[in-house]
This record gives sequence, structure tokens and C-alpha cells, in this order.
Amino acid sequence: MSDTALTDQQIVDTDAQLLYIGNTGTVEFDLTLPAEGKNGSTVTWATSDERWIQTDGTVHMPEYGRGDRDVTLTATLTHGDATATREFTVKVLEQANKIKVKEFFPIELNVKAGSTFELPMFAAVRTDDDRLLSQRINWDDGVEHTAGEPGEESFHGLIDGSTIDAHATVHVHAEDPQAPVDATAKVAPVSISHVRLTGDGFLACNQARRLEFLRTVDDDQMLVEFRRAAGLDTKGAPDMIGWDAPDSLLRGHTTGHYLSALALAYAASGDETIKSKLDYVVASLAEVQDAFEGKEGIHPGFLSAYSEFQFDKLQEYAPYPTIWAPYYTLHKILAGLIDAYNYAGNQTALDVASKVGDWTYDRLSKLPHEQLQNMWSMYIAGEFGGMNESLANLYALTHEPKHLAAARLFDNDRLMVPMRQHVDSLGGMHANQHIPQVIGSVKLFEATGVPYYLDQARFFYDSVLGHHIYALGGTGQGEMFHQPDEIGNLIFDNTAESCASYNMLKLSAELYRYFPEDAKFGDYYERTTVNHIAASTDQVPEGGSLYFFQTQPGGQKSFDVENSCCHGTGLESHFYYAEGAYYTDADALYVRLYLNGTLDDEAAKLTVSVEDVKPEHVTIDVEHLAKKTLRLRVPGWSVDGKVAVSVNGEAVEPIVVEAARTDSGELAFAADELGLDTFDGARIELDFEPHMHLFPTPDRPELAAVAWGPYVLAALSDETKYLDVPVDESDPDAAFTREPATLTFTHQATGLKFVPLEQIEFEHYHAYVRVK
Repeated sequence: MSDTALTDQQIVDTDAQLLYIGNTGTVEFDLTLPAEGKNGSTVTWATSDERWIQTDGTVHMPEYGRGDRDVTLTATLTHGDATATREFTVKVLEQANKIKVKEFFPIELNVKAGSTFELPMFAAVRTDDDRLLSQRINWDDGVEHTAGEPGEESFHGLIDGSTIDAHATVHVHAEDPQAPVDATAKVAPVSISHVRLTGDGFLACNQARRLEFLRTVDDDQMLVEFRRAAGLDTKGAPDMIGWDAPDSLLRGHTTGHYLSALALAYAASGDETIKSKLDYVVASLAEVQDAFEGKEGIHPGFLSAYSEFQFDKLQEYAPYPTIWAPYYTLHKILAGLIDAYNYAGNQTALDVASKVGDWTYDRLSKLPHEQLQNMWSMYIAGEFGGMNESLANLYALTHEPKHLAAARLFDNDRLMVPMRQHVDSLGGMHANQHIPQVIGSVKLFEATGVPYYLDQARFFYDSVLGHHIYALGGTGQGEMFHQPDEIGNLIFDNTAESCASYNMLKLSAELYRYFPEDAKFGDYYERTTVNHIAASTDQVPEGGSLYFFQTQPGGQKSFDVENSCCHGTGLESHFYYAEGAYYTDADALYVRLYLNGTLDDEAAKLTVSVEDVKPEHVTIDVEHLAKKTLRLRVPGWSVDGKVAVSVNGEAVEPIVVEAARTDSGELAFAADELGLDTFDGARIELDFEPHMHLFPTPDRPELAAVAWGPYVLAALSDETKYLDVPVDESDPDAAFTREPATLTFTHQATGLKFVPLEQIEFEHYHAYVRVK
């Protein structure tokens, strides 16, 4: 009997069935991908993610801690005119934990006798190559325990994926060692609703452009994916783009940012057009939330631009990009609603937010502690933005206990336990995944009085400022924290995410309320606002923002309008300028930033006048001051803290000025100390002393950023190698001349022009130069 010849279609169909590429369930090695089928068909391959499997079969295992990855390989078989395809789902395993530990930092817990407690699932270690890392611990007897009688209890475990010992000592006390303390802040911020920026300075212009852009945004487009997900009429609105496109798993996040931006813009301007847009968006989101009620798989209070699918998959530990940070997107929506209530008085926004808070508690409170920790430690997939912050803020408004309980369910051992140990183990963590969690930690201290919430937040802040900051105030390279003091070796095109600075500024403003005696908060807030946030916006009203701030030689700004994380925070940032400007306590008004504009609230009514080109001269005209004392910040950029003061045109004696200087370096004046009966009607003038100074990188001190006064400067050049700009560190002023009435400085030896980062639009620049 003779064999019947196969047709072309039979050949490709048969060869597709016969394809074999080995075990696809636990891949650790390169795959052999056939180029020819058993019956002679031609096979070509496509991959759903080249980061993990390339089309030639090369496998790249994710780093330890990033999670396993599922990749779809598609084989296309052809023979003659016939084609067939076959898909293979391949699980690429993450790398093993290869660290060698030199030091395990002690874990000490203090608990009350008879109480239930959890052992931390992460702790800090020092490796043989002196890296500080947060590592998962697998405890011999599990995580959850009940404390016995007062005394000490010891626990043993192993660092995940290794045979390295981990130990914890639990001190059991008769009384609760974590009893709440007084969480009253020392100072209170003055709302941006009471501040107006005026004049033609760059901050006021940035804000005006962003306001103009917000007026043009299509509200229905911002709502299209929410309405589509809930089965509502999309009103013919066009699809969103970029990270909010219909097929994006992060869709909806920009709408949350947009709602916050509308609220902040209304607060900063009083613009009624903006208020109308805000009210429309809130009402529409309420309709979406109502429409979701009763849908299969949807639980009461849910609100998003997709179903609950991603939240379900996170509980199964699905990695990114199978899912994309569902609680991150939910945070943006929840924060926008709370902002709409706080800044624009929209009651519906609070009602919708309260239901979202209920939904969050109802879902997460059912999960065991260990599962929550596994979720929050996941790279990107488990990113939750500032859910703990927003839920704590929601609790402050609703006084609903389960909103506070929900906020505490986002406690993240991987980040916070090393912070409590006072070990900077941030290296390897995604910067903007974790900074918002620390803001939430401060808000949880405010809500609970539990001391470690504030302690861990302060240590985090000091660690970032002391060891992870670029000169402009930004942090992170490739979105990640690295080892402490690694800056000079990380000067690239993907440094200093704008959204990370947005959140560091929010953290700075929150912490300052508890530590007003520390000058670093004001200096950091000014430096980052002026040199990163203000420098990250486009110069036309199109809503563009920098994602990364390039720091490499010959860098160039690229403004993003495609709904990234930094585009979202960029919608808000330019209305936040005044957030850190004014604070009050029972006796004093604190002026922390000298913004050209007005302050008008019950504590004070005054006008501040200062020019961009002359930041060293500040005039404060006081119409009314209800406080006894005026506390004025002396910027860190003023040489040796020098300041001259005059009142109503008369110089104040230096001895009086020095007598008013506090331990934090600010000036604290009562009216009679300035020869006044009252501050009302007084004109106070301040003259600081700016100078050229350097910000050398800690790991490569020959590389430095150049600054004058509050401005970080960049050299204008398209050269792609480091520029040699010799500067005597003992007298940087001698190396430069300033063009009159401008902020342009010329390096005398090379002729290079240096200008503030804010003034640069599309010119090539050098944020760091070789100074020696």
C-alpha cells in the first residue's frame, strides 16, 4: 500500500502538533526552538516578552525577588501557502537567592503578654560585598504567634532560598510597649487654598500653563474606560492613550491624578470652570460605582476602569506584567476623590471614597497576614501607591474604624522592618513603589499614635536625603534605589523619576509638622521644588512632564504626554508649590518658602515679593498677623547663614538678628523685638547672601553639580563626555562670572554657559561636570 501525500495544510497542522520544546513549567535554561518541523515545514517564533525569552530561545531569568514570569511563545509554521500556529506558555523561574551574608541585623520585638503578634517576614542583612538588602525570612514555626508570660522568647528561621540563619528576640511585657503616644503635630500647614502665586516668575507661569491645560481636557475621555467597564454610555469619547489605553492594565490611574489636579487647581486659583469640571467627574464616577453594583464578580463599593480580575490575580501572586499594580490605580482614584472633598467641598466625592474604603477592607481583611506581606513585597504587581495614606486620610474624615483597619493592612515588612532596625537597605527597591508607603506611615502615626510609624518614616527620609539624592533633589536610577552613596556611578539618562520627587516632597511636608526644628526639611523642599518639579514641565500648555530627569553628559529633556506615572503626578505638582510654604502653631506663623504672591487666611494676610533673578532679596508686607511671632527661614544656600533684616526701611541691628536666631537657624521675631507695637502694616525685608557652591557626588567626588543660591545650574553643551570645569572648592565664586540681571553664569576658564535647570527646554546640557 502506498502512502498518501500530505497536503501543505496537513503538513503544517501535523508539525504544529509534533512541536516539542521541553519542560515549559519550570524553565531555568535556554530553550531549543526548532526552525523546521518533522515534515519539512518552516517554523518561526515570536515571544510575548523579550526581556525573559528571546526568539532564538535565549532565557533571561528574573532577578531574585522579581518573581517567576509567564511568557507566551508563538510558533508560526509555513509550507507552501499553508500556515498554522501553536502557542506555548512558558514559566521562567526567578533566579535563586545567591547572596552571602556577612551580618544579620538583630530583630527585636516588644509585645504585650497574651497578645497575638506576627514575626517580621523581612529583615536587613549585610552581604559579603557590603551591600545592605532587605531579605525574606522563613520562620521555623510560622509567622503568627501568641505571647506568653513576661520575659523573652526566641525564634529561628532561614533567609529565603538559603541556609542562612535568622533570629528574632521577642520581649514580652506586662503592659503594652506599643501603647499610643500623643500624635499631635507641632505645627500645622496653611492650605494652598489661602495662597496665590502672582507675577511672572517661573513658578507662577508654570502653574498658569498647567491650569490652562486642565481647562482643555476632555472630561468624557478621562471617564471613557470607567463607563465602558461599568456598561455605561461612553458618550462617543475617544479612547485614552499610553498607560490608560483600552488594553492597558493600568487604565484609570490618570483619571485619579486628573481629579486631584482639578481639586488642587481649584484650591490654588479659585477657578470656577475647574470646579465645574471636578463636579462633573465626581458625579460621573458615582454613576460608575452605582452601575457596578450587582454585576457578576463585583462587590459593593468597587470603582475602577476594569473589573476585579486584577485584584483576584494579585491574591494568587500573579506577577507583573500579567497584572499591573491594581491597588496603585485604586489609590489614584481614592486620593482624587478625597482631594475633591478636601479642596473643593464635594460631598459626593467623600461618599464614593467611603464606599471604596469599605470595599478595600471587606476584601483584604479576609486575607491572612502572610498573604498580604507576600502581595505587598511583589515587584510592580504588588505596588499600592499610597493606599495606606489615603485610607488613613479617609478615616480622619469618616471616623469609620474599618477605614483605619484597612490602612494598616498595607503595612509592608520588606520596606519598614529594616527602617525600624535603622538600616538603609533600600538598594534594589523600586523608589516610587515605596516612597508613598512612607507618607502613609506618617498618616498612620497621626491616626494611631503608634510610635514606630513615625520612627520608621523619619529614618527612611533621612536615609534618602543623606545617601540617595541627586543634586536637583531627585532620587533613583532606572526607577530603583541603589546602595547608599552610589550617585556618581549612576549618572545616566534614566535618573530621578519626577513622580518620586513629587512623593518625597509630600513626605517632607508631612514630617516637617513633627520636626519643625530641623532645617533640612525647608532646604530640601526648596531645592527639589525649584530644580526638579519646576524644571520638569513643558513650556507650552500641553500637559507634558519629564519621566526621568537625564543627568548624563549632553542630556536633553523629553516631555511625556502619554499618561505615565510622572505625567499623572505632573498634572498635580505645579499646584503644590505652596504646600510647604507656610505653617502655624499656637504662637507663630512660619514662612518656609519665599514665594512671590499672597497669603490670606485667619492667621495672616501678607504679600511676599521676590524676583527669580534676585532670590536673595525678599520683601514681606504684612497687612495683618494674628500670631505673636513671625518665624522666617534662613536658606541653607546663604553663606554661613548670613541674613540682613530691615523693618519699614530701617536696618535691624545684627545683634538683634542673631538673638532671634533659633537652633534650627531660622529667625523668630516678636513685634516688640523689632521696635513694633504690631506686625500689622509692617514691611520686613530680608537680604541673604547667595554664592556659587558644588554638590559633589559621594562616590566620585571629581564629579559635581554647580549651583548658585537656590538654583542648580547646568552647562549648555551637546558634548557626550564629561566636561572638564576646574573649580577651586574653597572659592567656587572665583571660577564664574554672572551676566547682569540674568541667571546665566560663565565659567571663565572654558567659556561654558551655566543656567538653572528650570530654564532649559530642549537644549543639551550637563547636570554634572568634572571639577577636578
